[in-house]
Amino acid sequence: MSLPLSINLKVARYLARARLNGGRSQIPLVLMLEVTHACQLNCISCGRIREYADTKSARVTRNQAHEVVLEAGTPIVSISGGESLLHPDAPGIVADALEMGKVVYLCTNGFLLAKRLLEFTPHPHFYFNVHLDGTPDFHDDVVQLPGVAERALEGIRQAKSAGFGVTTNTTIFSHTPVEMVVDLFHQLEGLDVDGFMLAPAYAYEVGIPVGTLAWEDVHAWFRSFRTFWPGGRFHNSPFYLDFLCGERELDCTPWGTVTYNPQGWKRPCYLLTDGHVSSFDELMDETDWDVYGPGHDPRCANCLIHSGFEPSVIGDLRSPKDWFRIMRWQLEG
Repeated sequence: MSLPLSINLKVARYLARARLNGGRSQIPLVLMLEVTHACQLNCISCGRIREYADTKSARVTRNQAHEVVLEAGTPIVSISGGESLLHPDAPGIVADALEMGKVVYLCTNGFLLAKRLLEFTPHPHFYFNVHLDGTPDFHDDVVQLPGVAERALEGIRQAKSAGFGVTTNTTIFSHTPVEMVVDLFHQLEGLDVDGFMLAPAYAYEVGIPVGTLAWEDVHAWFRSFRTFWPGGRFHNSPFYLDFLCGERELDCTPWGTVTYNPQGWKRPCYLLTDGHVSSFDELMDETDWDVYGPGHDPRCANCLIHSGFEPSVIGDLRSPKDWFRIMRWQLEG
């Protein structure tokens, strides 16, 4: 199954209640909760290590995290960083969010996963989301530290053996070979990883030094990839993958994923930073969302990241054929 039915039903109920209750037209689906900016790695694709270099020791407390999850009200909480497993209260933050009925993804580079695994408890709505940008040599070059990929893979093995859900997230660069990602996915299939996510790198305001792609390059890469990997286990929707192949239009929904970190609520989106505000209401009600996205803000020109585009799929089901395709994706292996 591409995504557990219980998760899709939870999201559907949340959207239905939000629409019936009226209020804002913007309904975020995911809270990105960056609990720390500290990280052991120096990934070529990460702007956080530069943007928050002066505050990398700051943390969101467990109490703060609890209040923020309540304030946002989103059905999905993605706990990230920096490196989330460097936060001493990461297991408690996960447990609190699960107790509130959230679907929780703990994003990690996997370096400490095996070491801290037993501090967590398996749950049907909890996943370790491990970042792997390729097979070991390629991935270690991206994160600029030897041995990281093997430690992450060993953490995945132990997590699956212990009964945890595990997904992976892979960033595609201009020098990422299609065949290598296919090999990685076959390896992850062998470890019974629950789902894969893909997104192309792009140069946002902080700057990614190498390897970013323009839209036409993204479309060519993903069309080639789909000929080698037509199968399931994607936690990206089929319409987002069509979009990456240049076969469907989607609008960026910058408010679909809202971000909180030690500086506060990050405006406007997960990647761009036009400041931080103190409350969720201020973020949602006092941000001019119409000025962001490709065609509006030049910083967004080459962005195809799932945090902006994936939520728009919810409002882009145009026909019975679309609904049938979503249902078929739901049931795919």
